[in-house]
Amino acid sequence: MPDTATIQRPVYLVVLLALLTGAVAFWASLHDFYFVFLIPVAIAIFLMALLRTEKLLLLTGAIAPLSVNINDIGGGLGLALPTEPLINVLFGLIGFSFLQKGTRDTAIFRHPLSVAILLYLAWLWLSSFFSSMPLVSIKFVLARTWYIALFYFAATVIFSRYDRIHFFLRAFAIFTLALVIFTLTKHAADGFVRSSSYSISWPFFPDHGMYAAAIAFAVPILAFYTFHGQVFRIPLVWAPVVAFFLVVLLFGVVVSYTRATWLSLVVALGVYVLLRFRVKFIWILLALVSVSTYGIVKQDQILYSLEANKQGSSDELEGHVKSVSNITTDPSNMERINRWKCASRMAAMHPFFGFGPGTFVFQYGVFQKSSEKTIISTNAGDLGDAHSEFFSAMAEAGFPGLMAWFAVVLISVAVSFRLIYTTPDRKVRITAMIALLGLITYYAHALLNNYSQYDKVAVPLWAFMAIITALDMAEKRKRTAPE
Repeated sequence: MPDTATIQRPVYLVVLLALLTGAVAFWASLHDFYFVFLIPVAIAIFLMALLRTEKLLLLTGAIAPLSVNINDIGGGLGLALPTEPLINVLFGLIGFSFLQKGTRDTAIFRHPLSVAILLYLAWLWLSSFFSSMPLVSIKFVLARTWYIALFYFAATVIFSRYDRIHFFLRAFAIFTLALVIFTLTKHAADGFVRSSSYSISWPFFPDHGMYAAAIAFAVPILAFYTFHGQVFRIPLVWAPVVAFFLVVLLFGVVVSYTRATWLSLVVALGVYVLLRFRVKFIWILLALVSVSTYGIVKQDQILYSLEANKQGSSDELEGHVKSVSNITTDPSNMERINRWKCASRMAAMHPFFGFGPGTFVFQYGVFQKSSEKTIISTNAGDLGDAHSEFFSAMAEAGFPGLMAWFAVVLISVAVSFRLIYTTPDRKVRITAMIALLGLITYYAHALLNNYSQYDKVAVPLWAFMAIITALDMAEKRKRTAPE
């Protein structure tokens, strides 16, 4: 029988800690040192990081849409709270654990998507050593390494348990929904006009494009939970509630006035239709190559046709949609083309290693031509980046960097199609579709913008890839397991 004193000691410890906390709180109130109240929060997070590392990692990723951006904390450095400090702590803990214990399952590193990601990351590191601004590039690649290590590799291990995948998806959808409701409440006061949409999501997002791209990841989650909720044991009575939340999310995308995200959701819907008809990915890839080749060959005629469109951006949704193809008078579209041409000239000058990861905004100014500048052009790089994940990769990491990024995109989609078509498990199939369509929303958006360096987009981007890899590896284990 255990000693009574041994049993009561933890009780005394809790009482002592409670009294000490109360005394500190009383003292802090008297002296207006309210920041002291953050100490128990920090201690709780630290303990959770030690004792519940996996759960904290998933929660950190899920709360990314609600992180607050601080542009300058000193020395020209920015910070996203609370995600960046948590990511640093988690990276240290998980990295130390890996170095200490290693891993028994090396299959994750042999998976085709993992190989593509490792090659992509390796090229970023290599190109950073040939960068025009080495410190900028190393900082940029280090941050990307953190995201990939935590939200792809570590998350893939965590997602080996199926229930954790949907814990993350549900948490991410809930926090994203909270963000959208908060933003819509502010936007409603201005009558949902387009002019206020550009900054209405501050302090969580610096602009409406990133805001729309981030919340688009959650649209497939709520869509499948609405129409296939019974597969995930969501009671039928909740279906109208989830459907309402989906409408709220879609309305948030619409009044963000982000044309790239509208188009990305249409592309995602198109991919869903292709999946329903079980169209093989190779045929889709051949169609994309054919269309791209035709576009290059007929670019003069296509540009001539596009120049006939004079519809500018508008508060009316119909006019705003029509302005997508206006490359003659719409400043946003014209500036995007200006940046693409700058990226092409940069790649032509340094085709192998590029100018270095993260350097486009600092280097593209001198590659502008006066005849191509717009009323929103700037040499300071303070109004957006290359406006394309693909052009950015080409300018910053050369053509090998562009090919490496293409490989990540294509392999993630190819693996997803194969998994969806071959798995007999309906839950796995639908979960894979959620992850794939979430990725498609960003891949399509990434043709016109690039936000993968920000935690808001980087977390779901790599986490959704981790879901695909984890499901694919689990299916392979099932097929090879002895009966």
